[in-house]
Amino acid sequence: MLKYLILCFISTVAHAYPSLGDFVRYEAKYEGSMVVMEKKVLNHDASENIYEVRTLVTFKDRIIQDVTHALPYHFLYTPEKVASVLKNCELREGAISYVVVQQKQLTVCEFYNEESQLTDMIGPVPFGVVRFQVYLEGEEFLDFNLTAFN
Repeated sequence: MLKYLILCFISTVAHAYPSLGDFVRYEAKYEGSMVVMEKKVLNHDASENIYEVRTLVTFKDRIIQDVTHALPYHFLYTPEKVASVLKNCELREGAISYVVVQQKQLTVCEFYNEESQLTDMIGPVPFGVVRFQVYLEGEEFLDFNLTAFN
């Protein structure tokens, strides 16, 4: 069930700073172990402005998902889109806050999620997402937090 729910969610999330080699790693705890999601920009077709993004999800060192999507530029977060979110954060009913990842302080826009009583965060990192949740069943969810990026 975990695999199915993650697959459904991941297929709807497609954000990237469009640059070859961009990488992010998110972690969420589930049943005492880490679920790890890594995303990387593998290729860029400049003529079509399409980016090839690989998403790898593991749990207890087992691959749950390994998929590559071809994503058009307009689906992707860019530094300009992130800057717009940050500039208009409060108008979008968010709140500016700060988090530290890899010893770097990031300015993020937090959006409150009523169901989980947690927040999603958008910030100036590849893929634009610093924190998000994936709902499993009932009141169960995974709370993914950015742990590494380049």
